[in-house]
Amino acid sequence: MWHCVYRSVDLVSKVGVYISGAALMTIVLMQIGEIILRNLFGISLPFIWEYAAYFHAGAVFLAAAFTLRTGGQIQVTILREVSPTLFRYLSTIVGFIISLFLSYALVKMAAGYAVTGRTSGTINNLPLIYPAAFVAFGASMLTLQLFMRFIHLLMGTPEELPWHGSAATE
Repeated sequence: MWHCVYRSVDLVSKVGVYISGAALMTIVLMQIGEIILRNLFGISLPFIWEYAAYFHAGAVFLAAAFTLRTGGQIQVTILREVSPTLFRYLSTIVGFIISLFLSYALVKMAAGYAVTGRTSGTINNLPLIYPAAFVAFGASMLTLQLFMRFIHLLMGTPEELPWHGSAATE
């Protein structure tokens, strides 16, 4: 049963890292478009900067979920060398608690935007639910990946895979 869950979460994380890259490219294209429109036609799209911030946060969270699964995260080596097993468990649990709280807050914020119909603080009044939901999804994926990491630790399966690997390699 867990292998099906592993594969599903790993697949979503792998797709998420590509979405993260696309979000970063979208930020670049939106800002280039804003600069060109402003300088050549005198038109400004002020919502671009606000949406870019949301896209950036979402991209970081989505990429972090994949990075955690593939072992690319930064670790405090001096603490890991004292007691590797304790470090893996403790860092995973603490990271999960922090990420769970953050995900809860971001999902609650996105839901609040949906209920209130909050829009950007610009003259364009674009809804903020969409970029906020993207950030909440990215944070939730990181939380899910941390939970799965804890399950991997408990079951004795590898908690990190090569980036080109899949859950099938376990």
